[in-house]
Amino acid sequence: MNIILEQAGIQENEKKRLTKLYGYNIIENLDKTGTFQHIVSMAARIFNVPIALVSFVDEMNVVAQSNIEMEGAGEFSRDISLCSMAILKNEVTVFENAREEPCLLTNPLVYGSFGLQFYAGAPLTTPDGFNIGVLAVVDKKPRAFSKDEEAMLEGLAAIVMEELEERLSVGC
Repeated sequence: MNIILEQAGIQENEKKRLTKLYGYNIIENLDKTGTFQHIVSMAARIFNVPIALVSFVDEMNVVAQSNIEMEGAGEFSRDISLCSMAILKNEVTVFENAREEPCLLTNPLVYGSFGLQFYAGAPLTTPDGFNIGVLAVVDKKPRAFSKDEEAMLEGLAAIVMEELEERLSVGC
C-alpha cells in the first residue's frame, strides 16, 4: 500500500513539475541565441570543457535550449539523458568518470559514439522548488570537479532561472 501511495505522490509531483515547465513557454519557443547561449559559452570557458548546455526536461524528452558543441543534437530521449537524472536532486550532479558509474553501464551517450565521460549538471529550480531543467557541462574525458566549481555552476544556473522569471513577468 505504501508503494502505491508513494508512486501516486511521485506522479502528482511530476505533473506539477511539468505544469511549471510548460508555464515558462520555453519548449515551444526555443531561442538558440541570447542570454542562455551566453551562459553556456561562459560555462564552457570557465570550466574548460568542450560542451555546455541549458536543457529542459519534459515528459518524454530533454530539450537542449542552448548549447556549445552539440549542433544538431537539440533533443534527447529522457531515458538516456543524464539531465533527466540531474533534476531528481536539489544539488549538482557530478559524474567525474561516467564509465565507472554502475548506473550508466548501458547508457549510449557514455558507451556509444558520443563518448561522454564527465558530466556536471546544476538543476534549474523554480522559486517554488520544482527542477525543470539543468545547466550542464560535459567532457569526453574524465576530470575532477571541486565544490567551488559546483558552487559556480549553481550560480550560473540561478542566472538562467532569473532570466526565465523575468521573461515570465513580462509575458514572453
